[in-house]
Amino acid sequence: MFKALVLLLLSTLSLQIYAEENNAEVNKNKNEANTPTITFPISQQRMFDQDLTKYSDSNEVAWLGDKDNRFLTLWREQTTGKVIGTSWIFADTYTSANNPNIIQTLRYQLSDKGLHSYSISPLSQRLNSAPAEQRLQAQLLTLQDKIASQSGKRLLILQGANCQAIINILVKNPDVYVDAIVLLSAHSPTPDLATQLISQIQQLKVPILDLYTQTDSLTVIDEATKRHTAAKRINKSNYRQIEVIGLPGQVETQIATSQMIYGWLVRLGWY
Repeated sequence: MFKALVLLLLSTLSLQIYAEENNAEVNKNKNEANTPTITFPISQQRMFDQDLTKYSDSNEVAWLGDKDNRFLTLWREQTTGKVIGTSWIFADTYTSANNPNIIQTLRYQLSDKGLHSYSISPLSQRLNSAPAEQRLQAQLLTLQDKIASQSGKRLLILQGANCQAIINILVKNPDVYVDAIVLLSAHSPTPDLATQLISQIQQLKVPILDLYTQTDSLTVIDEATKRHTAAKRINKSNYRQIEVIGLPGQVETQIATSQMIYGWLVRLGWY
């Protein structure tokens, strides 16, 4: 009788434990089902890269760099009978390597002037930071290694915030060299960096063409005026600044800009 009672108590206890474990598992599953899935938004740079790989000519899309510093470029081969050199185009941050404004026009116009072109997918982040500087430096070194075996000149075209960031890298890394630099509506994130850009431009021996438009922001125009004044003060002969007349979105303005660049290169003896 006592043995039967013990067995009955043990059975009842086992059933209670099982029920509690089962209820706990059910509640856990309900909580997991109700927990929202956190999805981080895709970066603007990644979105542009996806669009370029999807809609651009597959012959123009070129991924460069190693697995740690892989980046997308749009490559366009020169279309003349004589190769003049290669251009590296860094569009402004938060834009596309095939920006339908001046960048796209330059890609096509420069190829008709004997220049191969690499248009680099811009970074979608603040450039006055160590990680951004490291990425830009890695891109420049990769581009330099890519064309090390190719003859001709090297033209570097920088737009917007990339002007200050990459000029800073060139000053710090003399191993990365170019034969001419074009600045398009250059601007800096802070007044101190704008002052630094003026100083670093004066240090460079490479010819520089500084372009801005009459419709640029007041900050861009003010910084351009200060760069021009500083260059005149020291009589910097390899620096030239031109104000572009017209709206940047107009094809006529874009073609005029490319013609200014071409005329400047002719003056430098490239043609």
